[in-house]
Parts: sequence; structure tokens; C-alpha cells
Amino acid sequence: MILTNYHYALKYSAEADDVKSDGIKTELVDKFKTIFPTYPMIIATLIALVLVILILWFLLYKPIKKAIKERQDYIQKNIDEAKESNQLSQEKLKEANKRLAEAYVESDELVKNAKLHGEKIISDYTDKARIESKRIIERAQSEIETERIKMAQESKNNIANAAIEISKKIIGNEISKKTQDEIINAYLNDESNK
Repeated sequence: MILTNYHYALKYSAEADDVKSDGIKTELVDKFKTIFPTYPMIIATLIALVLVILILWFLLYKPIKKAIKERQDYIQKNIDEAKESNQLSQEKLKEANKRLAEAYVESDELVKNAKLHGEKIISDYTDKARIESKRIIERAQSEIETERIKMAQESKNNIANAAIEISKKIIGNEISKKTQDEIINAYLNDESNK
């Protein structure tokens, strides 16, 4: 029985192989025929492809292109703003440096003016002190001269009085006032001429 089953299986498998190989052949031929589309299918596919391309064009390409353009404009705007900001900061830096240089010049001028003013004040006070000291010296000399004249006059008067007293004692009598004045004047004139 085992052998009969084996023979049966072999026989059935050989028939099945024949049927299978004929079926596979027809099936393959059918598959190859269906691989190549028909003309209406090609036209429908092309129309669908064109529609998909148009839809993608309007739905994707234009918005993406617009977004890319907006992004480029945004980036360019930022670059331009950065350039303007850089230029503005350079101008402000130049202006600050200019103001700093002007401040240095102004401070040098102030120091120079203060120094000149100080020197002028010193010169003025020195001149005033010189004038004041000269005036004090002249006044002192004038006072000394006045005192010298006064002392000389007092000395002459004392000498004249002493001479009158001595002459009274020597002569013994009184000399008249007129004679006395003549003697004193003669003596004083002699002293003044010396």
C-alpha cells in the first residue's frame, strides 16, 4: 500500500507538474500582457501625472519657493540691518573719538589758560608787592628825612640855646633879642652851607 501511494503521488505530481507548467506558462503570458499598459491607460496615467505635477506645483513648489524667497529676504534684511548698524556704530565711534580729541585739546587749553592766569596773578601780586615795598621804602625814607631835619633843627636849637647860655655867662649881661637872633641865624647859615 505504501508503494501504491507512492506511485499515486508520483503520478499525481507529474500530472500536476504538467498542469502546473501549462498554467504557469499561461499565467506568465497573461502577466506579461498586463505589464504593458493599454493606450487609454497610458493617456489616463499621463493626465494624472500632469495633474499631480500641477497640483504639486501650486501646492508645494510655489509655497516653498515663496517661503525660500521670504527667508532670503529676511536674511538679506538682517544682513542689511547689520551693515547699517555696523556703519552707524563706526560713525558713532568716529564721533566719540573726535569728541575725545576735542576734549583733550580743550583740557590742554584750559590747563594752559589756568597756567597763564596763575602766572599773571603771580606777576600782578609781585608787581603790587614791589610797588607797595617801594612806597613803604619811600615813605620810610621821607619819614627818616623828616626826622633827620627835625633832629637837625632840634640840635641847632639846642646848640643855639646852649651857645646863648654860654655867651650870657661869658659876657655877663644880657644880649638883646635882636642880637641873639642874628647870632643864631648866622650860625645856622654856616651849618647849612657845610
